[in-house]
Amino acid sequence: MNSSTVNSETVPEMHQNLELLKELPFFSAFPLQALKILALLPTRGDFLPEDLLYEKGDDTDRAYLVLEGCLVLTTNGENGTTETIRKFIAGDFIGSLSLFGQNIALFNLKAEKKTRVLTIDREQFQKILEQFPEVQPLSLKAVLKEINRWERTNISEAAPCCFSRLGVTAL
Repeated sequence: MNSSTVNSETVPEMHQNLELLKELPFFSAFPLQALKILALLPTRGDFLPEDLLYEKGDDTDRAYLVLEGCLVLTTNGENGTTETIRKFIAGDFIGSLSLFGQNIALFNLKAEKKTRVLTIDREQFQKILEQFPEVQPLSLKAVLKEINRWERTNISEAAPCCFSRLGVTAL
């Protein structure tokens, strides 16, 4: 993109996006030029309480960085109840696996209260992978670190009865 196609309103947002992306472990090792281009692509979205970002069965074709507010991952429980799986707050990056290929949601993701997110969709990310082939192994390394961190956290928090549900890092 040349400078004549970037308007003055886009530049501050791009710089904000760049700083946000640089702080995320998933993107921190990316070359600066790739991050600069990626910083031009995300969109910002505002969601009101109960707004659905996706529901079970959808292709979750994007990742979200929660800027403010709260997103909640839910499932439909027995008797039509809604059960909360997990909450995501400002600074949480959700959906990195969705950037690599089709990922069918097993849960619903909705705003718990007024929430603002930065969204990166799969198509945008794939363009970065094509333009910067060195990013793919860095992305894979970031995903593996996140899976390992997730499992380490769950091992320390899980009761012995739940250990049989762990072991994803052995897959």
